[in-house]
Amino acid sequence: MPEKAFIRATRIVEEWLAGAGAPFVRRTEVRMGSRQPMSWELDVDHPCLGGHPVRLVLPEDFPATPAQVYVDKSLCLALPHVEESGKVCLGVASSARDYGNPIGGIEQVVLAFQEFLRCCLDADWVEEEFRREAYSYWLRFCEARTSRPGALKTPKRVWVSLGTLGEYEVGTVAVYTLGSGTNRSSLAIGCAGADDPHTLASRHGLGGGTLVRGKAMFLRLPTSQPWAPSVWPLSFAALAELAERLSGTPGVLQEVLAGATGNHPSFVFLVQGGLVCGYQLFRAHAKALGVPTIEPVLVHRIDPSWALTRGYQASAFAARSRRRVLVLGCGSLGSPLVELLARAGVRNLVLVDSETFEPENCSRHILGMSAMHQSKATKLASRLNVEIPGANVKGVCAFASSWVSENVRPGDVDLLVDCTGDSSVRAMLYQYRAASLGNCELVHAWVEPFCAAAHVVFVADADTWPLDDPADELVNAARWPQEGMVEVPACGAAFHPYGAADVWQAAGFSAERVLSVIDGSVSESIIWSWVRSSAYFDDLSVRAEVGALVPRGGSRFDAAMVTRRFRDVVTLDV
Repeated sequence: MPEKAFIRATRIVEEWLAGAGAPFVRRTEVRMGSRQPMSWELDVDHPCLGGHPVRLVLPEDFPATPAQVYVDKSLCLALPHVEESGKVCLGVASSARDYGNPIGGIEQVVLAFQEFLRCCLDADWVEEEFRREAYSYWLRFCEARTSRPGALKTPKRVWVSLGTLGEYEVGTVAVYTLGSGTNRSSLAIGCAGADDPHTLASRHGLGGGTLVRGKAMFLRLPTSQPWAPSVWPLSFAALAELAERLSGTPGVLQEVLAGATGNHPSFVFLVQGGLVCGYQLFRAHAKALGVPTIEPVLVHRIDPSWALTRGYQASAFAARSRRRVLVLGCGSLGSPLVELLARAGVRNLVLVDSETFEPENCSRHILGMSAMHQSKATKLASRLNVEIPGANVKGVCAFASSWVSENVRPGDVDLLVDCTGDSSVRAMLYQYRAASLGNCELVHAWVEPFCAAAHVVFVADADTWPLDDPADELVNAARWPQEGMVEVPACGAAFHPYGAADVWQAAGFSAERVLSVIDGSVSESIIWSWVRSSAYFDDLSVRAEVGALVPRGGSRFDAAMVTRRFRDVVTLDV
């Protein structure tokens, strides 16, 4: 029976280290155990190690998992990339070559460790590494501090919403206590400025239990401010000195602590870039003792500018959040499109749809059984407001034509997105454009039968949509026979068969184009089309008359994306 790859690789390394094959180290001890990984204690003399030993460990599945180097646990938070166990994260990945040459895998790890030790002599490198992965180190710092004997209990989870935070701001915090005795735990949520944390917690289902309100101070750390374990405050005095320096206000931390009277909690949140580090403040049990104490807490940001972007392209996100978008139609295309827009930072949305959600809609709609017999628009709006930070979505159960004509006036909306796929709605919008929409930009999005194609038409305010709706003749990829519709036992009811995966591909395609309009990336009217290959059309149960847009050949999974100038396709005479 052939030797297992893991056993063979480990045996080769063992024989090599037992001989003269490792001139870079001197083996001092070998520990063997039936259920333990192989471990060699190495003699490495380096000033950063403080005289502590180093171990080279072969995991049981070596070389699928690379060899690991362990230093003393006390070096966690003293040197970067050292975990609580003492394991050094060297960034060496397993390679297929290591199975045939396991000794080469060991050499890669040892060389990486040597480079790590060399870099640790550079104080600037150490500080930069701590800064680059600050969240991970703060997590370890919190765990180490709160697990020490005598540590005061802090909330299990802490969330913050920064809003438009300046350099220094006092806000509020809501703390929710669950359980009692040894099972007692708490959750906290803090908001900068005038925002109410309890309202935010209730909206997103984060609260629960007994509510206590308190004070929170938010301070911005300059990007030039060193922020590493060596300078993190360990005492109230050190944190108070930092708060005074950042705010320019003497005694500011004592004021915040005094402002949360009785048992009401106090927190300090320090913000540097995307990182938020928190401390809970605790009063002394006896006034004679005088000195408050602090405990670090791990903080999770839930403000939209972080939760939806991780800080990437903040200015573009802020611009999207100011745009007011009206969406007509919340069906199989409109519902995923709306969710994609909201998750991309389009905050202010009004959804209009006259239909209720029925069981048969589950097959390809964002909503499900909990929305049964309720308005698609209002239920979808509620879902988005709960699930997406910062979303301000209003749902209206109404017919598109009557609602637009009666409720929309010029200046109310920056962009209208029509997902009804209804030619009468398209015609109506241009009849009411001057009276209701003004210079509002319009986008029409629809899918063809069997989701064989999807189209997004951007009509700038300089253009209009002809009354003799040109969608079928000039925009669509194919002419479709009537028998493609599936009849259902209701008056005038029928549907085109396709699945959620089909229409959600179309929704992703449509969302990208709508976002380009929202971001101001396009100025002239455009028709975008996503069209499946002729092989897809050939597999359908009905025969469509395909046009020039359909790419010939390929597999049924192939598709093409086409961009056309609106004025090259649509005649503007009306």
